[in-house]
Amino acid sequence: MTSLHVGTTTNEVNLLILIAQDRGYFASNGLDVTRTTYPSGVAGLAGLLDHEVEMVTGSEFAFVDHVLQNAGVCALAVIDRSAIEYLVCRGDRGIESVADLKGKTIGVPLGSRPEFALHRFLYLQGIDVADVRLVDVAVDRSAEALASGEVDAIAAWQPYTTQASEWLGGQVVSWSVQEDQPSYTLLMSRSRWAAENKDVSARFLTSLLQADEYVVANPEDVRAFVRDKLGYDEDYVESIWSEHSFSVLLDQALVVAMEDQARWIMSHDQASKRQMPDFLDSICAEGLEAVNPEAVKLIR
Repeated sequence: MTSLHVGTTTNEVNLLILIAQDRGYFASNGLDVTRTTYPSGVAGLAGLLDHEVEMVTGSEFAFVDHVLQNAGVCALAVIDRSAIEYLVCRGDRGIESVADLKGKTIGVPLGSRPEFALHRFLYLQGIDVADVRLVDVAVDRSAEALASGEVDAIAAWQPYTTQASEWLGGQVVSWSVQEDQPSYTLLMSRSRWAAENKDVSARFLTSLLQADEYVVANPEDVRAFVRDKLGYDEDYVESIWSEHSFSVLLDQALVVAMEDQARWIMSHDQASKRQMPDFLDSICAEGLEAVNPEAVKLIR
């Protein structure tokens, strides 16, 4: 049995890992998996680089930022695609349309995927980001910041956006900030570790593929599992289920999204001399190609 420490975030984007552990798929593939929970993908990547864990989950945006810093991380697979990022506004601050955001204060974790999505959303709606005031609010504080009146609106992800709405008695106005661009939850590791542990990666991915099959075959049982495991109520689970695509893959759309995000990061870091990387160099596809080659659709 091979011991493996894996870092995950706190919500349902990690479903395949939770199912694989609960159903014993890791053990059946010779893995003794211990999980550490981090508040965000950024925190998880910090733990990964500090050798607290061997694998970690997090957003593609956090991964892009680390690749730009030459941090020595690689992506092993996508484990979820989702559309769970929203702009939620207080209903008592005169915000009825996107145009009403001008002059308002929006809380968002600066330098994060929600900030990137917010910038893109405002641009597509014809709003100059200079016409709003952005303040740094950690995502796990976003509901509190909105409910207390500290900010007029928040850009964050589920379940915090639903929590904010509930705390304000539903007196909110909200929009998805993702438009047609999903957020990717990646399984990541240190590049050197991945090169030295290809068999471990393959066994871990095999376990996730088994979990994927179970999720497809048993949707009602899986929803009940999510409610019990994460403490969600039935209405919330129903509301988010269609916003997720739990599957293990690596495709070209991921690369295109990461290039878009890299351009945005570099444009907002005027002192940076960084160049656009070739993200294929930071994708370790060998493990997934070994266990399910059809799931890898990268243009090399």
